[in-house]
Order: sequence, then structure tokens, then C-alpha cells
Amino acid sequence: MQRHRLRKGLINGIALLCLVNTAFGLDPTRRISQYVHDKWGEDKGFIGGRIYAIRQSADGYLWIGTERGLVRFDGSNFLLIQRPLPDSPPISPVRGLVTDASGNLWIRLEGPRMLLYHDRKFEDPYTRFDLQDITFTATASDDKGRVILSGLGDRTFRYEGGRLETIVSAEQNPGIVISLAATRDGSIWLGTQDNGLFRLSQRHISTVAQELKDSKINALLPADTGGLWIGTDNGIHLWEGGVLATLNLTSSLKQLQILAMARDRDLNIWIGTNHGILRITPSGAVSLDLLNPKPGFEVTAIYEDLDGDIWFGGSRGVERLRNGMFTTYSTSDGLPSTGIGSVYPDSTGRIWFAPLSGGLYWMKGGQVGHITLDGLEHDVVYSVSGSDGEICVGRQHGGLTVLAGKGDSFTAHTYTQADGLAQNSVYSVHRERDGTIWAGTVSAGVSRLNGGKFTNYSDSSGLPSNAVNSIVDGFDGTTWLATPSGLASFSNRHWTIYTASDSLPSSIVRTIFEDTKHVVWVVTPGGLAYISSGKIKVPPRLPEALREQIFGVAEDGMGSLWFTTSDHVLRVNRDGLLSGLLSDTDVQSYGIYDGLQGVEGVSRDRTVVADPEGRIWISLKSGLSMADPIVISRNSIPVAVRIESMSAGGNQVNAQNPIQIPSGIQSITLNYDNMNLAARERIRFRYKLDGSDQGWSDIVASRQVVYKNLGPGTYLFRIVASNSVGLWNGPETSVPFLIEPAFWQTWWFRVTCLAGCCLTILAIYHLRIHQLTKRLNVGFQERLAERTRIAQELHDTLLQGVLSASLQLDVAEDQLPEDSPTKPLLKRVLQLMRTVTEEGRNTLRGLRTTESGNQSLETAFSRLRQEFPLDDKTDFRVIVDSVTRPLRPLIRDEVYRIGREALLNAFMHAQANRIEVEVEYASRHLKVLVRDDGRGIDPQVLHTGREGHWGLAGIRERSERIGANLRLRSRIGAGTEIDLTVPGTIAFEKGSNGPISQWFRWLSRERLETPKHDKAKRVHK
Repeated sequence: MQRHRLRKGLINGIALLCLVNTAFGLDPTRRISQYVHDKWGEDKGFIGGRIYAIRQSADGYLWIGTERGLVRFDGSNFLLIQRPLPDSPPISPVRGLVTDASGNLWIRLEGPRMLLYHDRKFEDPYTRFDLQDITFTATASDDKGRVILSGLGDRTFRYEGGRLETIVSAEQNPGIVISLAATRDGSIWLGTQDNGLFRLSQRHISTVAQELKDSKINALLPADTGGLWIGTDNGIHLWEGGVLATLNLTSSLKQLQILAMARDRDLNIWIGTNHGILRITPSGAVSLDLLNPKPGFEVTAIYEDLDGDIWFGGSRGVERLRNGMFTTYSTSDGLPSTGIGSVYPDSTGRIWFAPLSGGLYWMKGGQVGHITLDGLEHDVVYSVSGSDGEICVGRQHGGLTVLAGKGDSFTAHTYTQADGLAQNSVYSVHRERDGTIWAGTVSAGVSRLNGGKFTNYSDSSGLPSNAVNSIVDGFDGTTWLATPSGLASFSNRHWTIYTASDSLPSSIVRTIFEDTKHVVWVVTPGGLAYISSGKIKVPPRLPEALREQIFGVAEDGMGSLWFTTSDHVLRVNRDGLLSGLLSDTDVQSYGIYDGLQGVEGVSRDRTVVADPEGRIWISLKSGLSMADPIVISRNSIPVAVRIESMSAGGNQVNAQNPIQIPSGIQSITLNYDNMNLAARERIRFRYKLDGSDQGWSDIVASRQVVYKNLGPGTYLFRIVASNSVGLWNGPETSVPFLIEPAFWQTWWFRVTCLAGCCLTILAIYHLRIHQLTKRLNVGFQERLAERTRIAQELHDTLLQGVLSASLQLDVAEDQLPEDSPTKPLLKRVLQLMRTVTEEGRNTLRGLRTTESGNQSLETAFSRLRQEFPLDDKTDFRVIVDSVTRPLRPLIRDEVYRIGREALLNAFMHAQANRIEVEVEYASRHLKVLVRDDGRGIDPQVLHTGREGHWGLAGIRERSERIGANLRLRSRIGAGTEIDLTVPGTIAFEKGSNGPISQWFRWLSRERLETPKHDKAKRVHK
């Protein structure tokens, strides 16, 4: 059976996803309470009831076995599958779920039923394996993906290679098996309902752990050391080295009812109990912070999904623990309060923080310490800074305190007004790299401590205000101060002031920050500005969230800026912010979903800072949070895309290979979704339709695309997704499909139409030629009749009159005596009249002559020598090129008269030694060429003609009437050439242009060729 390419793409995508995911799971350094904890109950759409099992299939869906049946979860919606097989009754509660090496999902139902889910289809394995009516009570899989199934009071099977193998017979069955496990030594462990634990090794069953005899074995889990974790109604046990190991557990933990167990990819053991979930790390540390002493918090199913998240559930619905962008520390982690002010990370990995309620604290390795020197525990700390092992503290009442020390032992030196400090209320403190300490006071300006001496500056010394909000030192040694009346810079003992008149959005400057590219960012109530290359600029197209009140700004190790506002925690791409080309994934807003407990910032100095490792520490009113963008990006899960459905014209497309869509469909709709279950609201997509789109689409959050009015052809829909941190590192999913052409879009229809158009054009052309030929024939007949009439009238009138006058003159000449002086004159007149009479006869002969249909042009031209006697010195010849073809009679007559007129001019006026006529019967034209080597014609006469002479004009008129091309070439003393070309469709009789006649003429021409391959020519003299 062919697989659908769509499904193949999904399997390949999830396979790649699995390979990538094997390295990363939940951060083992966090407490359970520091993971993002998602819950779905009936209030959020979960409709399953009590949960018995959880698994994820290869297509990314999460399957939940519940008391109401099988529930599918796509990360957003729950779907209760009540009738997976159309011809079968509704299914009963789902008691177990397990996946095998082939990607099959085995669904164990209550009673003698089971389902198999693979390739997005359900089937009944009972019919495939002939299992009859066996009721299975436990399922599991080993490290090779082989499924183990145990039947009620019957045999135990193992599925491998498409077949079931019996591994425990009915006679060996130890009782009702409710839990199964396979360890790496090849042993299969069977936990019974009331008979304890059994081991199957080399097809032999033996009782294990007499201490557990008659115990109910609820859950079994292979240990990483090769042993076995055993969950019972009376706590958890570890079988190792052939004995039950002694576990260093609290007495309360030993009394918990163990209902489910799972091991994650970091080797943590997750345990579901009747009072919640707990974790045992590989080192043996136990996290109990999600246990609840109240009843109703049982966890009966645990599963680690492909993203490394932990899913668990019981009677309250389904829950999930996952890594968020942030690790948040609160009072449960040792903080004195949730509201945190200034934060400073030192070079030793210690995080110093000042709670809003007062005091100075530090945190390192999960431990929290408190400084009690010089009354710090009773004072409010406004600002913390430092370097080179010194910690500088700005206090509300106690002035400036400098801490020094190693490890957990510190010494303190406090400076007050008595020591030269401008004021004991220090709001902002900053220690520069050279050891200089700046202390900005609340209302008395700023003090500079260098060499043990203070130098004070106020508004009278050049400061814009005596209140200082923030202090930083730049890479070039410039010290920047933020004040309510402007931005001040101190360099070379000189103050420079920047206000709104210098392009700042506002003169009130709340905080400043210099990034790694030496750009100074200035935060004002009027918006964000920056100073680069000495110029103040405002970022174009500032995100809407950054138009709120900004409290803090810092830069992480990946080139992004972090901001806290009155209602947002933002991560913004710095380069995009500077250029104004921010995409949808360049601005990330974080909240509760990402591990924060609130998003409201704190109006203190240095509330957003980066530690030496590139991590971002943010103090909020809800606690202290830390984000590690470098690690999260490195460990970020690639997102694969699943094609949910495809419809054409509103009708669902059936799965086939390839997908074929009938013609006439106006729209094609593809619905898709990410296969990962976490961070759905951050997932973005871009797609491309090969065969239609020129490039990738814009980045979109929608999960549907519609294509309209696609033409017939082959297409490939390609789509990729970005993950929660904006990386496009996921596999590409593709769906090929074919739109069939309508009959008028097929090649044969187009060829037929083209052929029909060509035939129509040819028919119209022939009809037009026929009409023109008929019109020419009519004109020729009319002109012939007119010439005949004119010839008759000339013969009967003018010529007869001239002959009568000539006879009378001849009689008169005979009667004159020989010596009469008049006689010579009459003889000359008689001679002239004879000449006129002869010329008249020749003209009349030309008017009335019509060559017979059997006489060719070359024959008619040859006979002109007899009509016009030539001097013996003149060489006259007619040359025929190619085989003679039958001509239309009227065309022949016109061509003959044109040629006759040309020869008449040559005979009578050219005085030529050589006169030639060349006739060419070509496939596409008839050509007659008359040339001589006589005295030529004057170019002016050739162009306009000679007055009273109509020979050249008549030649031109005749050629135009028959649609011929005429060229006249002549020069004085160089002879004359008259070239007449008539199209073959006009000149030749019908049928002489066909392929057969053309082939015959070609064959005749080939047979007449000379050895030098010159054309054969017949010469008439």
C-alpha cells in the first residue's frame, strides 16, 4: 500500500525532531516549582475524566487514556475519540498506552479490546493477530521498542517484527499482572495485583523480593544502573544487585502510595503519588515541592514528551512541567520578599540584589545570603554596582558603602557627608574600571570618589540637575549621567548637556545603557533614543510596547536588548531596532507562560542586568527572574509542521500518492499546525508553493493558507516553522499535489485548436486568393475585349485610312514624270507611310495576340525573334531555370506582354549585342528576367518615363495589376535589366504547389544537376 507523501514528510520531520531532542530535557538545576506549570481541567476544555496513561505519537499528537475513552490533544484543543473504528461500537475507558519501534501506538482498552494507531489510522489488532477475547491488563515496551502485553489469566506476549510471540504461557502466569518492565539484562518483570513481583529470565519465572510478597505492584521502572524501581501502595523500592536497596528517604515519603513512574533523558526519576508528583535526581536528591497533603492530588500517569516536557495527570486533569525562558526566584527559594530593586552580578557568579523592603542580599548556587555590616539590614538599598572584587552600595540614608572580601566573608567601608559625600541619600552608584566611584544623590548632585577623595558636582558646576537617576561609563572614558533635566556627559573634566532641544524625545532621562557596539541607549518618558557616533537618534518604527514607561535595559550575549516596562518584559533584536526593520520574531514579549510570576517592572537603578555568562537578570515586583538566552537557544527544540488537512473547493482531499485535484477547483485550502506541544503562541510559519510563488511568504502566525485560481500543473507546498526563540531550525514539511487540466487545458486540445486556427487561416487565405484571381480574370477578360475592340477600330479606321491615302499617293507618284521635282518628295512620303503602316500592324498584332494554352512563356518569348528580325550580330537567347509549371492563362498573358514590351524596347532601342530572357519556375514564385548589354536608359527616364512613350509605364501598370514585384535597373552604357517576380499562389495553376508536385519538381531538378551542382538550364535560341 502506497504511503501518502504528506505522512511520510511528517514521519521524517518527527524523526529528525527526536534525534535533536535526545540531548535536552527539563533543566535539572531547577526546583520543580521553578518550571512552568500548565494545567488543563474541565474549565480549560479537558473532557476525559480520570487519567490512566499518556503517550505521544509520531505525528506529534498527545494521546491521553481516560475513564471516558481516548483523548487527543494538539497543544490547543482536546478531542474525545469515541468511535475510532467507524463500524465498531464506542470504545470503553483506555487503561494503557504504549508505543513500539515502528511508531505504532498500542491502546489498551478496558475489557477484551485493543486498538492500534499508526499512520494517522486506527485498526483492530485482534483481527490481525487472532487474539480472540483476551483481556490485557498491562502493557510496556523495552529498550528496543518491543511491546510486551500481559493478558488476564492467560499468556504474556511480546510484539516484534510484525508478529506476537508468547513468552509466558497460561500455566506459568503468576496472577493478574498490572505492571510490566524490561531491564537491559533481558529480564522481564511482572508486577501483580496481590502476589508481589516476578521475574522472567530465559523463559523461567521466579518470585523476587520476599519482602514484597503479597504486595500490590503499581508501577515498575528500569533503573539506569541496571536495577528496577518498584512502586507499591507502601512507598518506593529499588531492586539492585539481587536485593532491595536501602533508600535514604523521609518517613513520609516511604508511606506514599506510588501510582506511576517515568525517567527523563537527564536520568531524573519522576514519581506520581497519591499526593502529587516528586523527583529524584541521579545524585539522590528529592524534590517534594509539588506534593500536597490534601487528598485528591493523585498522579496516575507520567510521560516525557518529544520536547522533553513532563506530562502527568490524575483525577484533576492533565498537567505539564516545562522549561520556561525564565527561572524565577521567590520567597520559597529563600528571598526575603517578592519585590526586588537593584541587581548586580559579580565576577564570582554571585548575584547581589536589594529588596524594595530593605537590606542587601546575594544568591549563589541556590543559596541566599544576607549582609548585616554597617547597618545595611536596616537601610533601603537604592543601587548596587562594583568591579574587581568590590561591591558599591548606594543607600537611602546611610550614604555610600563599599564591600570587599572573599568567599562569604566581607568587610565594609561606608562614606557619608562627613567624609565629603554630597548627600547621604545615594540613588545611583557606579564603579568604573579604573576604580573611580560615582555616587549620584537624590538632590545634591553627584560625588566622584578617586584616591580616597571626593569631588562634588552640582547644577552650579555644569550638571543639568542635582538629582541623578543613573550612571554608566563609556568605552572611550566618557561618563554618562541621567537626570530629570537632561543627559550629561563628563569627559576631560568637561560637562556636555543634551536636552529635548538636542533631539532627545524628552529632557527627563530615567536610565542609560551602553551596549557592546558602543551605542548609548537613553530612556525617557517621551520614548527611546540612542547616541551613536556623537549623534542623538530615535529608532524608526519603535514597537508599541516600548512606548510605555521603560524601567530598565540590558544586552544579552546574542545581540538582543531586554527591556522592562510598566506592563511588559521584552526582548528586541538590537540591529532590527536600529534599522527600523523589525520582523514579527524580532520582538518577543514574555509573561506568565514563560516562567515569570508577573511582568510589572521596578523603578530603580539597574533592574535589568547581564552577568558575565550572558544571562539576563530582571528584578520585578513579583520576584527575581533569570533568562539564559544562549543556553535556551542552543537547546531550543526544532519545530516540525504537521499538515492537518487539505481541501479543494470545500471538499476534503483524499490521501493518495500523489494528491490529484480535479480541474475547475477555484480554491485550495491547507490547514497545518506545529507538531510541538509547547509555546504554540510563539510559533511562526513561512511557506512557499513551488510552481506558483516566486519566494517564501511573509512570517505568519495563522495556521491556514488558501490558494485561489491555480492553473493545472504539478505543485509542491513547502512550510517551515520557527521555534519559541525565533530560530528557523526545524525540518521542512512538503506536500506535492497535481491539479488536473480541463479538456480545454490539455496539450492535445491546444494542438487541435492551433491546427484548426491554421487551417482556418489557410482556408481564408486560399479563399482570398481565389477571389483575387477571379477578380483578375474578370479584369483580364475585360481588358482583352477592350484591346480587341480598339484593335478592330484602329484596323477599320486609322490603318485603313492610312493605307487608302498611301494608295492614292502611290497613284499620284506614278502619274508624275520622272523629272518632276515633286516625285522625290512623294517617294519619301510613301516610304514614311509604309513605315507607319508596318508599325501599326505590329501594334495591332500585339493588342490582339493571345498565346495558346499549350504554348509556354519561353516558347512565346523565343518566337519574338521571328516577329522582330534582329541583326545577325545580336545574340538573343531564352533560358529556363527548373521544370516548367502550368500557369494561369491570364497571368501568363500579362507576364508575356510585360516581357514582350521589355524585349521590344531592347530590340528597337538598346542597340545591344546580347539580349537574354531568363524564366524561373520556383516553388514559391515565377520569375522573368530580361537583360541586355545595350546603351542603357537614362535614370530620369527610367524613373518617370518619356513623354509620349508608354512602354515602361505600361510594364509597371501590368505588374501592379497582377500583384507582381517589378524591379528596373539600368545605367547609361551599362545595359538594362527588368526583373519581374509573381507569387506562386497567383501565377501557378491549382495543385502545382502541393507537396507531391514539389517533390517531383525537386527530383526532376536533382536529375538535371551538373557534376558541379549548378542548376540545369534549358536554352532557347
